[in-house]
Amino acid sequence: MTIMNDLKFDRTVSAAFTGHRFYDFSQRVFIQERLTSAISEAYDHGIRNFISGFALGIDLMAAQLVQSLKCNLPGISLTAAIPFEGQAERYNIYDKRVYGRLLELADKVIVLSDCYYPRCFLDRDEFMVENASYLIAYYDGREKGGTYYTIKKARARGIPIINVY
Repeated sequence: MTIMNDLKFDRTVSAAFTGHRFYDFSQRVFIQERLTSAISEAYDHGIRNFISGFALGIDLMAAQLVQSLKCNLPGISLTAAIPFEGQAERYNIYDKRVYGRLLELADKVIVLSDCYYPRCFLDRDEFMVENASYLIAYYDGREKGGTYYTIKKARARGIPIINVY
């Protein structure tokens, strides 16, 4: 794990994830299969760095999948874009363990703020969009929330979106 102070990296080989925190758990395997396919597709188009915001739900699922694909996709890396120090403090014990383990395994960790502030999640989403040339989303079309915000930002920048919903 490398904690970065320089917040810029090569967006031409980077993709970001966005998705809802809550999803139908009975669809978990289907969602994992779709995300794995999207990661492989992005990899086939030259993407090597995958940025996750490490939020509950799709973010952590996507981070786990990137880690699991490292043996099969040479050169793939995981960047954790953490909105503020202590992001996982309110997670349950299981999610804290998953978060902590994935953070240890991440190739790069970027912590955008020392503390929480009202826009920190939106600023994290903007950071990911600014540093990615693809967006892999699990988006149900609702016009509210962080996933919607991130989709809007990506569309405004002309970034291709792979929606696995």
